[in-house]
Amino acid sequence: MKKTESMLLSRRGKYLLIVSAALTAAVCLVMNLALIPAIERGAGGLRCFDMKGYYSPDYAREFLAAISAEAREIYRFRQLPLDFFYPFAYSVFFIGAFTRLQKKLGAPALLPLLLAAFDYAENICEARLLSADGVIPPAAAAAGGICTAVKTALMYLCFLCLIVFLVRAVIRRRKNAGAVSRP
Repeated sequence: MKKTESMLLSRRGKYLLIVSAALTAAVCLVMNLALIPAIERGAGGLRCFDMKGYYSPDYAREFLAAISAEAREIYRFRQLPLDFFYPFAYSVFFIGAFTRLQKKLGAPALLPLLLAAFDYAENICEARLLSADGVIPPAAAAAGGICTAVKTALMYLCFLCLIVFLVRAVIRRRKNAGAVSRP
């Protein structure tokens, strides 16, 4: 663990953090500015599964009945592949940011891994729903909705941790600067 911790706190760790932040932002922008709006237009304005925060099996049926063949293809072959990369990118970012801001690799670094696990489970359920021809698998719809809800809560928790760690780092830096400047 010490070797990983020192790597994350090193100069290379700083560059890894910057690259992961850039990749996370780029993927997020492509999905949210191009792919998701195209899918939602093709579904008559209904929200994508990921964007609901939670969805029921009834909503899954409604969405899948409304989505056009073109929008379904965008979802399956563009959105989902990017969404399988996205958890990796944001996990690397969050773990790196938490480690740098806390000056150690601590238990909060497990949160992004848990978040990614639920995101991957959600994506698998969505892939199953989108590949179903006519018959919606109820287990995939129920599990997908639950995974989406847990993923959403964990994402908010990761951002809350990031803000708290950032505020603590700023306070720590100011205290250290004040201690150095005192005679």
